Amino acid sequence: MSVDIAGFAMLQISNTVGPALIASWLCWLAGVASSPLHAQAAGVVPVNIYGDGNPLNGIEDNREQFGEKHGNADPSMNAGTVHCDGKFRGTAMVVDSREFAEGLKGVVLLSAAHVFYDLKKKRLFRRCEFRFMGWEDKSSYRSRINLRNVRMGDFSPRQETATSGFGEGDWAFLYLRKPWKKFNPEQSLRVRNFSFAQTESYQQSGGEFRLLAFDSTAGVISKSRNCTVVESVAGDLGGGRWKGQLLDDCDSADGASGGGIIAVLNGQQYLIGIRSGSHWSEATYPADMYPSGPPDGSVWDRRSNTNFGRAIDQRLLGELGRFIQSHNE
Repeated sequence: MSVDIAGFAMLQISNTVGPALIASWLCWLAGVASSPLHAQAAGVVPVNIYGDGNPLNGIEDNREQFGEKHGNADPSMNAGTVHCDGKFRGTAMVVDSREFAEGLKGVVLLSAAHVFYDLKKKRLFRRCEFRFMGWEDKSSYRSRINLRNVRMGDFSPRQETATSGFGEGDWAFLYLRKPWKKFNPEQSLRVRNFSFAQTESYQQSGGEFRLLAFDSTAGVISKSRNCTVVESVAGDLGGGRWKGQLLDDCDSADGASGGGIIAVLNGQQYLIGIRSGSHWSEATYPADMYPSGPPDGSVWDRRSNTNFGRAIDQRLLGELGRFIQSHNE
């Protein structure tokens, strides 16, 4: 199985675990992922666009692009991009803090911990900033992120991705002291603990899963709709090795790391998970034939080709509550 921490640079590579090191690429690519069970050659990591496996009917893509240049700005899409030491890193979500502390003056963000690490040098970046709904320098709002005041899981850039706990600690909470103009907390995402034992009944009652994340191909925040989101179990690529590992087929492009896995019911959006990366089986997609991993339009299958993320659970809700309250004193 190959594990790719996806979406923290415009171009990425998978790092070979074994004798073949990819030193020449590492000098200018921002991200490194690893292949724990099989050696894998260098290649550009593909965007995660799933289809029915038949290229004749086109590549299916359930993403909706939003923003002023598309003429359909969506006020509920409170998200933005993270940039560290001059590198584009991924997505951060704006969460509703009012359930944890009334009257908070700043803005709380949620993202993936690996977004803030230089995985080549195996350390935190020195300087990071958040750009609301933006990517380029012309973003209307930019704010420095105080990396000394970030609450993260136990993700380590030195940890082996083959370990059973990989991804469980890949979460981060951040605080911005001053919001942007016209900030409306009503449009922030409410964070919820979702029970995946009730997924079928949830969808039968009209519920829908989405991914809200930056799309580097279009240069805007986008929504992927009508996703399949399941909790990993023994026998799939996640192996059910830790509680709360989510597998999903939400179409996405580079930049999706830290994006929000969303549950929607009766028009209300709830943030239930954090996108981390992607898994694929090298038995199905051997490196000599697929050096960049599964091609666009490949079938989503939890046993051979899937994205993965970290579910919001009671532990994270407790951590988030304490983090928010510490900024409301």
